[in-house]
Amino acid sequence: MKKPEHIEHFENWKEEPEDTTSFELDKFAKVSQRFATPFVEMDTQLPEKMRNDLIKVLELKEMALSEVKKTNPDFYSIAEAKGFYATTHYNLFDNPAEYPFAEQSILNFEQIACQKIRFFIRRGWGVRQADEMKLEGRCFGNVQIPGARTYPHYHQDTNGVLVHYLKIGDGDTDYKEQMMVDSEKSPRHPTHNVIFFDSRPAINYPYWEKLYTVNPRVGLTILHPNYVWHETNPWLGKGSRICIVVNFRIISHGYNELSKPFRGQMIDGHTTD
Repeated sequence: MKKPEHIEHFENWKEEPEDTTSFELDKFAKVSQRFATPFVEMDTQLPEKMRNDLIKVLELKEMALSEVKKTNPDFYSIAEAKGFYATTHYNLFDNPAEYPFAEQSILNFEQIACQKIRFFIRRGWGVRQADEMKLEGRCFGNVQIPGARTYPHYHQDTNGVLVHYLKIGDGDTDYKEQMMVDSEKSPRHPTHNVIFFDSRPAINYPYWEKLYTVNPRVGLTILHPNYVWHETNPWLGKGSRICIVVNFRIISHGYNELSKPFRGQMIDGHTTD
């Protein structure tokens, strides 16, 4: 299968050489990059049983929309009206025993995710006390069949996001072949990519597209701040694309520790003290 011209172009792309030119103003001026957005990408090869257990649980959760409608009708009605992903209204870490065959795999993945999140906080945000912080999180899945995509969004009410790819299509189909499906129809960004956006205004020149694309693979783990807008191009390979997501919050070493519910609220028919 011949690769489209634009794919070959970027595969042969060579980085610009480092600019070593010196200027007189270098003696007087200090140039620094501020407000950087940290990203962490790493390969994490989970034990095969853990990976398969998590895939099975997320597939079961994806089919449980009728259960959400029954157990949480208020949320379901909002999700239906606003187009939310109602099937992700759960926290896999909340009750691992719900799926006995996968309970230990869920517990072990929680520890792996926590370790990687602390690494991100330390290296990405430069927080030396990362190991001492109290963290909380919500874990859910994103299961996509051919033709599905994730619309542009960011993650509200959280500090950061961990995404780990469990499955990219069917194992009996060559991975690279799946990545090439309909690639000629997306000349700038391949059909399978995850796209991250910097939503801040940009200067007009030099031209800067202000986006970063990632081509997922099984085992890839990505961590980024919650405020980064992102989406995926449609998945057009064979089989499903499945990733597991953890939204995390830091609930110590900050003002969050001082917050408390307002008094006098009517909650479930009772007024709070």
